[in-house]
Formats: sequence, C-alpha cells, structure tokens
Amino acid sequence: MELPDRSRIAERVATAAGIVGLLFVGYVTGMDIWTLTVTPIVAPIAFFEGQVYLGLFSLVIGVSGLLLVGDIWRPTDRTAAPTAGPPVRAIVPAYDEADVVAASVESLLANEYSPLGVTVVVEPDDEPTRKRAMELAGRYASVECLINERPGSKANAINCAVERCEEEYFVVFDADERASETFVAGAMAELTGETDVFQGRRVPRPSGAIDTLAYCERIVVQTGYLLGELAGFTHCQSSATGFTRDAFETVGGYADVLTEDIYFSHQCYEAGLTVTRNRHCTSTMEAPHSLRDLWGQRKRWRIGHVQVSHLRIREALSGDPTPQDLVAVGRAVGAMVAGGVLVVLSAHVLLLSVLGVMTAAVPLAAIFGLILGVWSKDAYDGRVGLLAWTVALAPLVYLGHGLLTAKALFEYALTWDGEWYQVTKSGA
Repeated sequence: MELPDRSRIAERVATAAGIVGLLFVGYVTGMDIWTLTVTPIVAPIAFFEGQVYLGLFSLVIGVSGLLLVGDIWRPTDRTAAPTAGPPVRAIVPAYDEADVVAASVESLLANEYSPLGVTVVVEPDDEPTRKRAMELAGRYASVECLINERPGSKANAINCAVERCEEEYFVVFDADERASETFVAGAMAELTGETDVFQGRRVPRPSGAIDTLAYCERIVVQTGYLLGELAGFTHCQSSATGFTRDAFETVGGYADVLTEDIYFSHQCYEAGLTVTRNRHCTSTMEAPHSLRDLWGQRKRWRIGHVQVSHLRIREALSGDPTPQDLVAVGRAVGAMVAGGVLVVLSAHVLLLSVLGVMTAAVPLAAIFGLILGVWSKDAYDGRVGLLAWTVALAPLVYLGHGLLTAKALFEYALTWDGEWYQVTKSGA
C-alpha cells in the first residue's frame, strides 16, 4: 500500500494540532471564573468566562438574525420593477450538468422582463451538456450555446460570454439554479440607476437530511454577509448576480481563481463600484445530497477564502496600502479568524453543557430562532418545504465551519495543487 507523502502527513498533523489547540483554548478560557461585586450589600456573583463569550456570541447572532429576518420579511413593491427596457443577456456556465441546465434556462425564460437572451457556456470536452444546451437553443429562439474559448474555469466561461455578446447588461446564474420570475426585472431596476453590480439571494433546496444542513449553513453564511454590509463591504457573487458592462470592464472581469465570486467582491470594492443586494430576488439552487459532497464543496469554498486572503495581503503589500486595501484585507482575514473563534466557542458550549450551566443553551436558542425566521419566509413563498430532522443539528454548522477553516488553511499552505471539488447534480 502506498503511504501518503510527507506533505500530506504534515498537513493532517498540522490540522489536527490546530483544532486540538483551539479546543484547548476554549477549555482554558471557558473554565476561568470571574467574580463580579456590585455593592457591599449584595454577595459577589461568580460565573465562568465562557458564559461571557457565549453571551456576546448570542447577541451577535440575535441582532444579525433579526436584521436578516427583517430584511427578508420586509414588504416589497413588485410593480416598481420594469418589465421591459434595455436588452439583458443571461449567462449560464455549465460543466457536467446536462441533467440540470434545462430547469435553469427555463426559469430565466419565465422572467417578467424583455428582451432577455440566454447564453449557456459549455466546456469543449463536455459533450452531454453541450448536446443538451444545443437542444435548448433549437427549442427557444432566445437561447444560444457557446463553447468556452478558454476552458477550465467558471470565471473564464463568464468572461468569454461577455466578450462575445453585445448587450450592456448581464445576469449570471449557475446551471443548477432556478431564478425567481422577478429577478431580472429587480436587477434592471437597480442597474439602470446608480447600481453597478446587483446581487440577489440564493438558498439551497432542502429535499433531504443533508440538504437541510446545507440550507441551514447558507443561512449562517448570509448573516455573515449582512455583518459585512454593515461595515460597507457588500458581497457579490458569480451567480444570482447582475452587472453592467462598464462595471465588468472596470475590474477586468472575473479572475481565474478557486472562488472567483469572493475575489470579484474585492475587485468591486477596490474599484469603488456600487453594489446593491436585494434579498427579495431569491433563487434556489441544488444542495449537496451526501456528507462527502457537502464537505467537499464547502472545503473548496474555504480554501478559496484562504486563497483570496493570501492574494489580497500580497497585493496590499506590493504598493502603498490604501484604506480600501486595509478594509478588504481585514474582511478577508477576519473570515479566517472567525473560523477559529467558532471552534473556541464550540468548546465553551460543550464544556458548560457538561457542567450543567443553563446559559449554554442561549446561543442554541438564537441559532434556531434565526433559522426559523428565515425558513418561515421561504416556506411561505413556496421556495422550500418542511425541513428534515437534521435541522436539530444546525448548531453543528458553526463547528463545521471552524473545522473547515483550519483544514483549508493548512491544506492551502502544504498540499493544495489547484484541484477543486464538484458535487453531483441530479436536478432535485
């Protein structure tokens, strides 16, 4: 049997050591006892330090959760969005997604906006998807199939489509994504005004146990996006996204990196572009159906975060850092630090639960309140159905996020060679 090479062994040892170290920090800090003396009359109050940190964490989850749920439930005027205007080109990059691309294209064609054309960009070596895209092009006059001239990445597929098209306005969707019928109109209401880049909201379709965990994880991530927006950094992606040609050319298109959407967000921020997010323009995407796919996809995204952090630090140090550089680097590195903090906080919850301290349940209540608030809106709008029993495991999403961050840091530094993970898509 072939043994793992030294780099792989070092990466696994370093990851395990890092996780154990974070758990140990959580144990030590959580066990420390603080004493609060109010007045000489009242007896001193003793409590664990871990209770303080969990209280602060619960406050962050509670406040950000209320803001997110309030934004999602906020009434919106659909009649304000235009149903006609300048031509829009929808771009759907697809690779090994012959079974799902039709639903995405047809959901775009059902949008309440015209004129709208759809370009499906396929890879030269993906014959099944190319064949399916050609069938769609033959069925619908506004659909075309384009072969990616610089194959190998989603970023290049999008760039290729923009370069080949004549429109001044674009929306981009994943091949497994089903667009809401108001998305294009909502995007154009912004893009024809002062907005350079428009970002909608995406939620996984929770059709099973693992899918439910993926749905809960996306809610957690969306609260992180909202906190970033409060600091002036709006995350924009490479799906459920709209942009003008001027904005696209200003940043030089999407960069060919592992998570082109995260880097695109930094590019837009650095260029001073106006990015508008509307969570009422919600699309659904297929969720991973197995733990292997869920772990593999999320690990790829976390490695992408590490790569972007590395690139942003290197770029900032290559010249005279601007205030925008410092904010962008802080945003990127902060996401990594937050992963470590989540492992420490998970240790606090476990420790206080074992000791029978009731306040250990406070962050759990905040987490379930957040998920219930978001899910109730998605269910009310008919986007999702009942969640599986695994919703009870939703708090573990935070621990998993922290573990993935530690894994991604050491894998990127020691063994990552550019590979990326693609989940199985079935159209569920």
